[in-house]
Amino acid sequence: MICMIAAVLLMPVALLLKSTNTASSIAVIIASMLLEAIGLIFVVLSFIRKRKS
Repeated sequence: MICMIAAVLLMPVALLLKSTNTASSIAVIIASMLLEAIGLIFVVLSFIRKRKS
């Protein structure tokens, strides 16, 4: 959940960097995508664990 919140907070930063530095903007967007993927993996694992119980 923390990863997903961090990703949501990083997206406005990427938009602000877009006008000044394109490379850093792309890096922040990729980092945000990775954080979202990590958060999604933990959510799926949590659902799988609850179903087994």
